[in-house]
Amino acid sequence: MATSKKSRRTAGLAAIAVVAATALSSEVSAFANQRTGALADAGTLAAEFEDGIPAKASGGTVIPVTVTGGGAGDTAKAFGALRITAKIGGVTAPVTWVDDSHLKVTAPATSKAAAATMILFQAGVAGPESSARVGYTPVVNSVAPAAVSTVGGATVTVTGAGFLGVDAEDPSSVTFGDTSATSFTVVSASKITAVVPEGVNGPAPVRVSSTGGKSPVVTGSNVAYRAPLGIAGEPVARISGGPAVLKITGAELGDDAKAFAAERVTVMVGSRKVSATYVDSTRLRVTMPAATTATVPVKVVHDGVAGEAFNVTMVPVVTNLSAKSDSMAGGKRVTLKVAGLKIDQATGFKFGENPATCEKKGTGTAVTFLCTVPPADAPGPVAVTFVDGEERESRFTAAASFGYTVN
Repeated sequence: MATSKKSRRTAGLAAIAVVAATALSSEVSAFANQRTGALADAGTLAAEFEDGIPAKASGGTVIPVTVTGGGAGDTAKAFGALRITAKIGGVTAPVTWVDDSHLKVTAPATSKAAAATMILFQAGVAGPESSARVGYTPVVNSVAPAAVSTVGGATVTVTGAGFLGVDAEDPSSVTFGDTSATSFTVVSASKITAVVPEGVNGPAPVRVSSTGGKSPVVTGSNVAYRAPLGIAGEPVARISGGPAVLKITGAELGDDAKAFAAERVTVMVGSRKVSATYVDSTRLRVTMPAATTATVPVKVVHDGVAGEAFNVTMVPVVTNLSAKSDSMAGGKRVTLKVAGLKIDQATGFKFGENPATCEKKGTGTAVTFLCTVPPADAPGPVAVTFVDGEERESRFTAAASFGYTVN
């Protein structure tokens, strides 16, 4: 039977439509199956990692993770399409793709340093909780003050992270070296105040412990125990000021100047800080300022730790002689400059054991004494001495040296 050209064209279009519909149906079915499979996999991804792996409470520790219960994608692009995320201790953690079965999860910061599990999510659906746990440890960033007395008792502030996981009832939760703090208070997740126990001179790490572990030792977590330093004997210094050597007790100053510098020793005269230089392991030299009192309080400060104040006696001295010698017959006129208390009332001038006649010149701090050199029984050096207005005899200095000659 003959068919028209129109009929044949209609039949062809119908066949094409059937083929297209069949193909579309197959693609829809495949997509549906793929999506169903993806949804079926969601919620099955789990994380395996080293149990108790340490992580800083401040965050940033990278944890290698093996993925089970499914894959993480053959490529980074495929990984992105899977929308895999993670949480540690309920806090979202950044995830980095490694390969189909491995990820890197970065531990987020936490206020409570304690053991925490990990959960992987796919498209927002949670997988099973990990059997392994992340061991969050506290972090100590700084301790202030950084120097404390070896006798203990000072209160320091410890700053860091993760302190809400610290057992406030356990004395060993905060330690100075190997010794527990005398007491401590957890103020916040980032602050603890602690009373320092006794210690020995030198550095000691301050560490904080929780169920997750113990804080690592870093530069900022150390305190320097410093022994309070005292002054031995009955030290004296010139009332006019100048260098004086002090013998130190309480601890040694170091084997050399470099070791001494590391101890950071300074000296306070009253409220004034004066320079101190190394002499040996038990002595230092200081430059004393001029004084107007018979004694001045001096204390040695060891890296911020002040020792007991000691009174240094400020003795009267001759500061200058206008002439340094005369014949044994004497008779030369010599002007003396002296320093002491109530110096305008000074008396008892002597050249060696020979009393001298002296006349006061000037007033106030400008007082000098014009003395006639007394005769001597023998040639040689002698000391010029006097008694100040408080009846204190002067001490010898190089400035008080005078010489008698034969002629």
